[in-house]
Amino acid sequence: MGPRFVIEQFRFRRQGQWFYREFGQLAFLVGPTRSGKSTALEALLHALFLSSATVMPQVRKCDLLQVVFRVGDVRWQVTRSGRTSRGLVSFKNLSDSSASERVFPVTTRKAGEVSAGGFIQELLDVPAASHGSVSVGLDQVLGGTVVLRQRAIASAFLDGSDAERILTLRAVLGLWDADLEQLEKAATETKSRHDAARRTLTQFKKLRDNGLLADPDAIRGEHEQKVGDHQLAAVRWQEAEARLGGFAGERGRLDALYKVADKARRKALKKAEEASASLGKAIDVHARAEGELAGLLQPAPECCSRCQQVLPEREAGLCAQCGQTCGEGLEGLYETRIATARARVEHARLLRTEAEKAARSASEAAAAADRAAGDALAARDAFDRDVVDPQRRTTRDLEKKAERLSGEVEQLKRRLNDADFIAVQQEQVRSRKEEMEEAQARRDVAQRAHDQRRKELVHQWSAFFRARLQQIRPAVETAVIDPEDFTTLVREHYDEGAQLFTEGAVAGHARAVINIAMLLSLRDLGRVVPAVRVPPLMIIDCPLAGLDTGEADQETGLRLLNTVAAAADERDSDGHACQVIATTKGLLPTAVGLGVSEIRLDEDHRFFDHAPLLGA
Repeated sequence: MGPRFVIEQFRFRRQGQWFYREFGQLAFLVGPTRSGKSTALEALLHALFLSSATVMPQVRKCDLLQVVFRVGDVRWQVTRSGRTSRGLVSFKNLSDSSASERVFPVTTRKAGEVSAGGFIQELLDVPAASHGSVSVGLDQVLGGTVVLRQRAIASAFLDGSDAERILTLRAVLGLWDADLEQLEKAATETKSRHDAARRTLTQFKKLRDNGLLADPDAIRGEHEQKVGDHQLAAVRWQEAEARLGGFAGERGRLDALYKVADKARRKALKKAEEASASLGKAIDVHARAEGELAGLLQPAPECCSRCQQVLPEREAGLCAQCGQTCGEGLEGLYETRIATARARVEHARLLRTEAEKAARSASEAAAAADRAAGDALAARDAFDRDVVDPQRRTTRDLEKKAERLSGEVEQLKRRLNDADFIAVQQEQVRSRKEEMEEAQARRDVAQRAHDQRRKELVHQWSAFFRARLQQIRPAVETAVIDPEDFTTLVREHYDEGAQLFTEGAVAGHARAVINIAMLLSLRDLGRVVPAVRVPPLMIIDCPLAGLDTGEADQETGLRLLNTVAAAADERDSDGHACQVIATTKGLLPTAVGLGVSEIRLDEDHRFFDHAPLLGA
């Protein structure tokens, strides 16, 4: 059997306070319809990362969910958010205070990443089996071997699809063999390759029979001719490309000359612009000097030189404008000023003349540099137009011809291969058949040994299954589990005759009884076969589904509850029993050694709203 798996306490935090619910070895959530029993179990399954669990509104109101459980001798505390189905989950080892906290995502996003459910599956020592597109995760392990839900307990056989159920039970029973899976995969792949080779051979034989495959000799001759043409075209292309490469030096020289000339043009243009600016400044200076001289030579009328108003009358010997004494020695001041102004005009004229010469010279140099740059550009462009471009077009045409001939050669090669394919494909089919037969032989040897072990194990399981069914329904005569798909065949005896049905024949209490008996017998098998890794835990939502319609059904229901209670009281070799957590409307087992841990629920005492305060 798998390691001991006991859920001790379910905690949740609301509005900053922690509340809890405890579960004993045999725990019943008791209450009428709509009292929240299923909600409580779904919340517990959600906290255990069963992704198919319904996320109830009561769970969404919780800030955090926390479960304290024991796997083997190690106690774990696991915490996750109640407001989202995603996020991270924290695992704390309560048995080892030095162990660091471990965090896993609820769902993985990349290969090799371990999810929270995957970590619990590792703790339970159940292999992550896979077959084709079907894989076994915690959802399948719990849903197929631990949990019976109210929505399906009386209307479905266990849980999940047939492929998931079969693979999950194989993994739990220790019947999933990775080596056998590889042998099976190899046999399937070699058969697929053999079948594909045979189909291809058949297609080519039809083409040959219909005359659609050409004569190999004719294709071979055409192929050789095209190969020669392609080689010749390739040589001519390489020669043309070499000539084109030889023009690179001359073209580079012309381009370098153009770049030098263009640089000189830009430099001369800059100098011409600077000379033009200097000429403008010289013209301004000369004009101002001419203006000052003219002002001295042509005095203004008897008006103020500043405001142009008529000057006042002055006494003799005083200046009419400034009013100062015009004494001796000042008569030559005017002449001096005129002479100075004439000198300035002459100097400005000389500077202007030099600036004009410099501007003309710079302009001529810029024009010459521009012509030189234009000539260099024209020479380069003419070389491109007259020499490089024609050679480039010739080279490109030869390249295209060589590529076209190369494609034709490849096409003829494929046609030649196709024409010779029948003989090659016949050898391929023979080789693929040998590979297939060898792979199938290896698979069959391992499969026969595996099938024998599987039949023996399921035969043991059937015996436990029949015994459990008879405890619940004494009328059962025969109960057999099919070793291939694990479906059941049950025969019950009645006074009016025998009735034969499978688990899919009827719904209601008959199917609920079969489901519970299957899980109980699976744990019975795990007690005697160590390879069976079923967790010693059962969570059953309403085991009495369909057993409340009459006196006989109620008797069956009571026997069922007593059988489940007995399973919770049957100790393994390590002294521990299977934990059972179930719901019921009121009927409880009558003889229980461990006693029943009851959580009474009703509309006035809800699982969440009236839970005890943690630490109170």
